[in-house]
Amino acid sequence: MKFIFIFFLTLSILLAKTSTPWQFQQFDLYFENDLFSQTDGQYSSGEKFSFLYSVDQNDVPFYDLFLYNDKLSDAYINFALVNQIFTPYDISAQELIVDDRPYAGWTFFEMGFHKSTSDTLQSFYIQIGAIGPNSEAENIQKFVHKFTGSELPQGWDNQLKNELGINLRYVHNWRFAKKFSGVDTVVIPYTELDMGNISLQALGGISARIGWNLPQDFGMSTISTGSETGINTYNNTNKLYDDWSFAFSFNVSGSGIARDIFLDGNTFRDSHSVEKNYFVASAGAGFTSRYKHFVLDYYYQKHTKHYHAEKIKHGYGSVILSIVY
Repeated sequence: MKFIFIFFLTLSILLAKTSTPWQFQQFDLYFENDLFSQTDGQYSSGEKFSFLYSVDQNDVPFYDLFLYNDKLSDAYINFALVNQIFTPYDISAQELIVDDRPYAGWTFFEMGFHKSTSDTLQSFYIQIGAIGPNSEAENIQKFVHKFTGSELPQGWDNQLKNELGINLRYVHNWRFAKKFSGVDTVVIPYTELDMGNISLQALGGISARIGWNLPQDFGMSTISTGSETGINTYNNTNKLYDDWSFAFSFNVSGSGIARDIFLDGNTFRDSHSVEKNYFVASAGAGFTSRYKHFVLDYYYQKHTKHYHAEKIKHGYGSVILSIVY
């Protein structure tokens, strides 16, 4: 993992050495867990620490790699450290469970580039990290289970083998907003393309928010899908008309999946795998509450079955704590 630290540190320094001033915009702490579904398997947990900066892009061609360069736009960049853990349903078994998903951890660094206009947001992510024992997922999960007094997982000897993970993600959002009798409504259709040895899939969906005193942004996203949480539309700040803001959120999506390393197994080595479903749909709902510079997002979503032998449709909850500057 050391060379990944060095890579991102070097790239960060090179970008910072340009004439572009960065302004710290937002810190986000993501926590995702299937505890909200009262289960302890499949997508078991995820954590993300993300730092978002706004960028003065006027004299830096690098930030014009996106489309819509002829439209007025703002640029952002984020850096994040992420860990995700996947396990079978029965974590008490030591032996390999052949008809359930493999144990797997994915720990990675993420750098995202974003351009927002008055009605669109485009995001491009580079994700580099480790699959297998080098991800430290076994130690992370066992530490959390000991701390919470939960059952310790027994099958990590069957996890996917070590593999360098490199994934690219492109997300495009469209924003349509309307106010009805003092109530704000926002509809955001989006598309996403993931490319790499971790995931190869295309996704499309639509999210909606209804609430009061909403900021002019592109809403929230989860760790696995969507753009960065809280990016503003062009030439807007994070200031609110009043101290409080509240909204309900809804989302539906569908994805076509060519590869999912957490089901298909290691790319270049033999490992445990299961027969995945090539099409998966999801639906979810949640809320956002904000007071001045502090934001709490909660979102619950449920998926159709990801693989043929999956016993039930899996759901998990996402909690995002944000500090806005």
